[in-house]
Amino acid sequence: MNPRNLLTVIAAVGALGGLVACSTSGDTSETASAASASSEVSQTGSTRPTLTESRLQPPPLENEYTTQGRPEVVFDPCTWISDEAVSEAGLDPATRRRGQDVVAEYTFLTCDFDGELRDLSVESGNVAWEEDLQRYSGSSEPLTVNGREALLVQDPEQPGVCGIHVRTKAGFVMFSASRTFEGAEAGLQRCDGVLEIVTALEPEIGTEN
Repeated sequence: MNPRNLLTVIAAVGALGGLVACSTSGDTSETASAASASSEVSQTGSTRPTLTESRLQPPPLENEYTTQGRPEVVFDPCTWISDEAVSEAGLDPATRRRGQDVVAEYTFLTCDFDGELRDLSVESGNVAWEEDLQRYSGSSEPLTVNGREALLVQDPEQPGVCGIHVRTKAGFVMFSASRTFEGAEAGLQRCDGVLEIVTALEPEIGTEN
């Protein structure tokens, strides 16, 4: 190689190394702070923050029993619903826990919350909205929640539960509320206050779902 060309290459490599060094250096305290934050909240593909605590994570969405052809369930209530929304709904964020997830011929991702007057189970599934309407045709009435198509369900087989199902692109999210002992003592009727709970939590599903 011509000596002049060799010197040009060496100079270019040196400049590149300095550039890389500048880009990786910086305030280590800021780096540590960012790493700490990522252990609690991560970003989904839609840049939406989700909880990352291991006990809250959903199961794999495919297994030997999974039925092909149903939409993938995107909204996971245990990792998508914020503590602020849970508190606004009158529930205790510290009680957040995974319920009985189902991943088979259909999928339901479940999260449970407790409150002083009501406990709540939230199930996000890929059963078609039309199937849900048919199943509860004799024990439901239509309504809307924040402009989203919904269904108020009072299943005679679950007399202590008031359900509100809201339609999603994958299927629907089922909010099932039951009175606590304190709620019953306070005179709450079956569906008192349930619409307000769901109204506070529905925005967490996201308009894209």
